[in-house]
Parts: sequence; structure tokens; C-alpha cells
Amino acid sequence: MSESIAKVTQLGAGISYQDLGRMGWLNYGVAPAGAIDPFASAAANALVHNLDNDTVLELMLGGAEIEILGGCWLAHAGGHQCKQLPSGSGRYVHAGEILRFSPSSSGVWSYLAVAGGWDAAKFFGSSARHDRSDLGDAIQQADILHAHLAQPSPQPQIARRTPAACQRDYSKPPSLRLYPGPHYQMLSDGQIQCITQHAWTVSSRSDRTGYRLLSDVSAQLAHTHSIHSTPTLVGSLQLPPSGEPIVTLNDGPTVGGYPIIARLCPDDLNWLVQQHAQSRVTFSFI
Repeated sequence: MSESIAKVTQLGAGISYQDLGRMGWLNYGVAPAGAIDPFASAAANALVHNLDNDTVLELMLGGAEIEILGGCWLAHAGGHQCKQLPSGSGRYVHAGEILRFSPSSSGVWSYLAVAGGWDAAKFFGSSARHDRSDLGDAIQQADILHAHLAQPSPQPQIARRTPAACQRDYSKPPSLRLYPGPHYQMLSDGQIQCITQHAWTVSSRSDRTGYRLLSDVSAQLAHTHSIHSTPTLVGSLQLPPSGEPIVTLNDGPTVGGYPIIARLCPDDLNWLVQQHAQSRVTFSFI
């Protein structure tokens, strides 16, 4: 029987079970879901000697509070502040401790890993929560969370840190790299320059489905092109008629009717999702 490890005393903006997502089901219309920032998720898992695909808790924006019911090894990575367990650290946490996660100017998403992974039901081979299809266990206020495996002894192990060189300051994203998409040829040279030579602002209408981007030059990308519905991968840069691009994310649709002008480099998508609303990003084609 799995161990009772923690209790959710405050949900904050949201907590969900995630792993690397349910792969191989796109052709059946099943979105992958999974950790929105797999770089941070993997960093948290590494600190407690888990596999990258072990189930973590994904916390959005902050405000969450978790009471520890049983001693366990926990690790935290991502964009939130937590005095009891700072981002990029892991340690043995004792029963009775309370972890409080508050918003940070650097990052939107954080991950809490427990040694052995969190215990959550798998659907289509993954524990990832996808709200729109109601796949995966949902976490509610006052829920008791369990560890999948028995917890290791606190001794002789000591607290751990992710090396400073491997930690990210999400408030300073690099220029995000784009691969040309299947409808790249519909762009004129001037429109390509609009995309690459101007900063884009993350819209407040962004979530796990997709990030919307705004710019003063959006009107120059407006179009009347009509295409057949096309398979859409995570990271696809779609261009609606308004000229305001949408980056499809983990919970987004598997097909779309907007031209796909580019796809974000997977290594750079992690940077985009950690940007708060009104943050500015730039792009370059490779």
C-alpha cells in the first residue's frame, strides 16, 4: 500500500499530477498533456533520484500550501518561491512541516517531486492530468497525496542542490528559435521580419492549451488564408486571421485550422511557458 505523504491545504492557482505525457495517441485525438516545463520537472526528479517520467506535482502561479504527513524526500524546481524548500533543492522533509509556494517574477510553473514518484492512476500509459478530457486524477482541496514507493531513510543522506550552472533565470529568456512550419511559405519577407525583428508580449489569455502572443505589428500578419485541418504538434506556431500567433501547448488540440508557420525548438519552449503575462520574448528562424 502506498504511503500517505502530504495533504493539500491550499490549491493556489492549481496543482496537478504530471509526467512526460501520454505519447503515441495524437492520431486518435488524445492530447499528450504532461509537464508544461519538462526541463524543470526533470530537474526536480533528478534531485530525489527519480526517473524523468516519474509523476510530479505541477504548481501554477503560486499560492499552494502542502502539509507533510509523513517524513519523505522532496525536491522543488521551477519558478516559484518556497522558503522551506527553495527551487533547485531537495531534502528530507519531516512530518508536520508545511510547504508554502508563492509567486515569483521568474517563472510561472514549479514542480514538486517525491522519492519514488507520486502515486496517481495511469490512463493511456500516463498519469498526466488533462482537464479538457478529464483524463488523469484531479487534485482537490484537502486531498491526501501518496508516494508510489516506500521512502528511503533520512540518513546518511544530506540535502541536495542543482548546480548553479544548471539553474535557469526565467526572467531573462534567450531569443526563442523557430523551425519553419508547413505553411512557412505563405509568409512574405516583410512578415518574416515582423516576427523576428520585433518583441512579442505573452497574452493574459494563455494557459496549458496554448500561449497567445501580441505585438504592435500583429496587423501586418493578418491574412485570409484558408487551409484544411492539419495535425498540430506541441510547440506549433499557428497564425489566426488576426495576425496574433498562438503556440500550441500540451493540452491543446491535436488538429487545427490555422496555418502553422513555424514550430518552436523544444529546448526553447520551456523558456516560453515560464513567461508571465505581459512578458516580452523575441524569435529567430533556424
